[in-house]
Amino acid sequence: MKAVAAHERRLASLARSARAAIVVPLLFASALLAIKQPEIAGFAVFGTFAHQVLVSYDTEGPARYAQSAMLTVFGAIMVGVGALASPNTWLAVTGAVGLGFLSELPLLARGCIAAIRRALLLSFMLAVVVPAPVSYVFSYLAGWLMAGAIAQPALLLIWISPQNSSSTDEGARCYDRSSNAVAVVHLDSKADAVRYGLALGLAVLLTRLLKVEHAFWVVLGVLPVLNARSSSAARAFWQEQAGTLTGFLISAAVVAIIGHHVAWYWFILPFVVFGSVYVASGGGLLPGQAAFTVFAVVLFCILSPRQKQAGILRLEDVAIGGAVSLSVGALARRGNGASVLKNAAKA
Repeated sequence: MKAVAAHERRLASLARSARAAIVVPLLFASALLAIKQPEIAGFAVFGTFAHQVLVSYDTEGPARYAQSAMLTVFGAIMVGVGALASPNTWLAVTGAVGLGFLSELPLLARGCIAAIRRALLLSFMLAVVVPAPVSYVFSYLAGWLMAGAIAQPALLLIWISPQNSSSTDEGARCYDRSSNAVAVVHLDSKADAVRYGLALGLAVLLTRLLKVEHAFWVVLGVLPVLNARSSSAARAFWQEQAGTLTGFLISAAVVAIIGHHVAWYWFILPFVVFGSVYVASGGGLLPGQAAFTVFAVVLFCILSPRQKQAGILRLEDVAIGGAVSLSVGALARRGNGASVLKNAAKA
C-alpha cells in the first residue's frame, strides 16, 4: 500500500508540475509581451503558483473548484488591501503582524479555508512588502485575476487525484489532538500565532529599514523556517541557506552559458518551472530551495537581462528572512515555555 501511495503522490506531483509549466510561461508572456506590464506579469506568476502549486486541493471536483474560486476572490481582497497599505511603513507592518497572528488561530486553521490560508497569507505579504503607488493596485489585481481565471480549466484538464489520501482529511489532521491534550493545543496555537505575527511584521520592517531591493524574497525566506517544527527550525534555516546557495551556483552557471540571450531564457522557462515544482513537491527543503532559486533567476533574467546580481540578491534576502524566522521563533518558544512554567507553578 505504501508503494501504491508513493506512486500516486508522484503522479499528482507530475500533474501539478505540468500545470505550472504550461500556465506560468503562458501568463508571463501574455502580461510581459502582449500587455507589456511587468507588475501584471509578476502577480500573474505568483497567482499561478498560489492556485496551481501551493494549495493541497480536495480530491472531489466540486470542492476543489470551490476552494480555487475562494482563493481567487479572497486573494484579490488580500492583494488589494496589501497594496493599499504598502506605502505606509507602519500600516504595512501592523497589517503583517495582524494577519500573521490571525492566520494561525484555530478558527482559520481548520475548516474549508484551511487549505488556502497559506496562499492567502502570502498574497497579502507579497503585495504589502514592497512600497507601491496606489495605481499599482490595478496591475496587481489584474495579474492575480488572470491566474485565477485560468485556474479552473487547468485544474480540470490536468489533474491526477491520489486515491489513498485526501487533502480534506489532511487539513482536519493538522490541528487534531486527543481530548486530554486540549490545553497543549491551545498553547501551541497561541504560540504559533504570536510567532507568525512577529516574524512577518519584523520581516516587513527590516525590508524598509535596510531598503532591500527585492523585498518579497525576504518573505519567501521567512516562511519555510517559520513553518518548521520548533525542534527543527535551525535545521530548516541551514537547509534553506544551503539550498539557496546551491541554486545560486547552478543559476550562475546557466547565466554564464546563456548570457544576455533572452530567447534562450524563454525557451528553458517551462522546463525550469516544471523542475522547480516537481522537486519542491517531494524533494525536501534543500533541493526545493535550490530549484526555486534557479527559477527566480531565470525569471529575472527575462525581466532584466542585464541584472547579473539577481542570484546574489536572492541569497542575501532569503538569509535575512530565514534569520528573522529563527530569531523570532526562538523568542516565542522561550516566552511560551516561561508561560507554561508559570501556569504549572500556579497549579
